[in-house]
Amino acid sequence: MRFKSGAKANLLSRFISGMNLLGAGWVLFLVVLINFDAFGRSFLNKPLAGAVEIVAISMTMIVFCQLGDTIRLGKLTRSDGYIQGWLDGGRSYGRWIVAGFELLGVVVMSLIAFGTLPLMIKAYERGQYIGTRGVFHFPEWPIKAMIVFGSLVAALAFLRRAVRILRGRLAEDGLGERVPMQESQP
Repeated sequence: MRFKSGAKANLLSRFISGMNLLGAGWVLFLVVLINFDAFGRSFLNKPLAGAVEIVAISMTMIVFCQLGDTIRLGKLTRSDGYIQGWLDGGRSYGRWIVAGFELLGVVVMSLIAFGTLPLMIKAYERGQYIGTRGVFHFPEWPIKAMIVFGSLVAALAFLRRAVRILRGRLAEDGLGERVPMQESQP
């Protein structure tokens, strides 16, 4: 099956959005888990075993599930005023500078992925886990796998943004349009 480049981009966008939805669903699961744990601690004097570990594990999982969509939408923290200065007036070097930052994001996310990969393999081979045996324990490798996978997806999102910026599709990615600042009310 052959895709047009737009179809590939749309498939990537849908996949990244699906990962974001998974992360949001996990947050909802955590809300329910924490409430059950609080109820158990307060009224039954019996906390849920592993609730603390699950919450700690989940923070990493949620971040790497939602990072790609944050990048795709251009919502990652950045200095828009500084970037906008390079883009104003139609200067071509501004696009190259902004695309360079996006490519730097590709490098950083790739370093995270490939730096975590050996740790994931080691955790799998050694059977490392989080928690206390007999109470609650969870294998470490799925967490590391999510870091590797989420970092690679984030690198793809950065790469896609860089290509779109260099092609002049700035407005579609949240760049190239000046957004008026709202004045704060006293």
